[in-house]
Amino acid sequence: MKNLVFSLVLLSASGAHAAVDLASFRLPLPEVEKLPNGLTVAWYVDDKLPVVDIAMLVESGTRHDPAGKSGTVEMTARMLDRGAHGLSAQEVARRIESLGASGFASADEEGISIGMHGLSQDAETLLELVGWTVREPNFLPAEFKREKDLLGESWRHLGDSAESVSGYLFGKAILNGSVYERGTLDRVADLSKLGLADVKSFHRAHFVPGNAILMIVGRVDRAEMKKKIEALFGSWKGSAPKKAKVAVTNPKFAAKKDEILIVDMPGLPQAQIRIGFPTPGIHWPKRHALAVANALLGEYFNSRLNLIVRDRLGLAYGIQSSLTYFKDRAFFSVASATAAPNTGKLLEETVHQLRLLKAADVLKEEVDTSKEFLIGGYPLGVSTLGAIATRWLNGYVFQLGPDYLNEFMPKVAAVTRESVVESVDEAFKLDKMIVVVAGDAKKIEKSLREKGFKRFRKIPVKTLL
Repeated sequence: MKNLVFSLVLLSASGAHAAVDLASFRLPLPEVEKLPNGLTVAWYVDDKLPVVDIAMLVESGTRHDPAGKSGTVEMTARMLDRGAHGLSAQEVARRIESLGASGFASADEEGISIGMHGLSQDAETLLELVGWTVREPNFLPAEFKREKDLLGESWRHLGDSAESVSGYLFGKAILNGSVYERGTLDRVADLSKLGLADVKSFHRAHFVPGNAILMIVGRVDRAEMKKKIEALFGSWKGSAPKKAKVAVTNPKFAAKKDEILIVDMPGLPQAQIRIGFPTPGIHWPKRHALAVANALLGEYFNSRLNLIVRDRLGLAYGIQSSLTYFKDRAFFSVASATAAPNTGKLLEETVHQLRLLKAADVLKEEVDTSKEFLIGGYPLGVSTLGAIATRWLNGYVFQLGPDYLNEFMPKVAAVTRESVVESVDEAFKLDKMIVVVAGDAKKIEKSLREKGFKRFRKIPVKTLL
């Protein structure tokens, strides 16, 4: 429930290949009800373990930051963790610690999550803490200044890591022109435009029952718990607000055809490389076949890219491909690192493998192995009730329907070589490929030229901040 972006949404845990009985494998669905004030409550009640998870998702994420107010959602989530109901952040933390429990408040592109995990005997107290955090945050000026300073300071250190820089620039480039382009924070300078009043206004408009779902997972007395929910949230009012949809196009991050974006970090021995392109969205009916294609290309240890780039050519310790899905956007990406003088060789081989896949160079044996990997790993990813609940919540937010939890394995099992080829042919838009490299530009450019890559554009680190 902490992060609703599906990175490899179709999901696999790493590595199990044991046979799974598809006919008998069924995950439980929650009982869902809506209270008179519009609050949705999803119940995953189970008596097996004496623990409980209580979480609320407010369906307004960083993509809904108001125009000119990048960072609003992130700062709202941070302030939820800085005291509530007249109790200081330290007092709330001590209460949670005294129960042997844990809590969190975090934001991502699609929502803000607030939750508690602890013993079932403390369920009502944990629910109360969630209620206070959601409805009665203190929003103290001193805490706001502290959190804003911390966020700004962490952002200023983005340029300390080539891995962070390459990932950040790739995200800006691949999501350019969308509501996701700004990310958590567009620029450090945006924080100077953000005041506590902006956070309070966002909280007032978006933290309403019609824009939230409460998850109760674990051992609870449902009847007693519902009474507590009604007592804490019954007077809460408000329907889902009109949400900002600020699509941002930044020419600085718009890569031209065949242009490689390079972040110059002189003296670094390694180059961080990111390659990718947009793909059809989460509701595309061929997404399971595309998941198999991604797996055989670069998801597991013996996938194509790893066997060639790592084992045969010795260019990297590892290379991985992934599919990332947002509610209204999706993309495929490859990530790796190599010695700066080998950048051109790694990029050349990776692009070659993408073209081979696009040209239907796919073996049935590869497809079968990838299907086994995905199907065998799926049960590990849903081995706890909390994991099942999180998966269900992802499907709920992305509007994937009631069959989402249990359709993955049968749909992957039904994938054929022909359907993989078809999905790749439609989804792999190689003419829209974006390439980002971070490292020593002099060494990187020399390596790229040796392999026939000619178009580069250097982007100074300071312009990213």
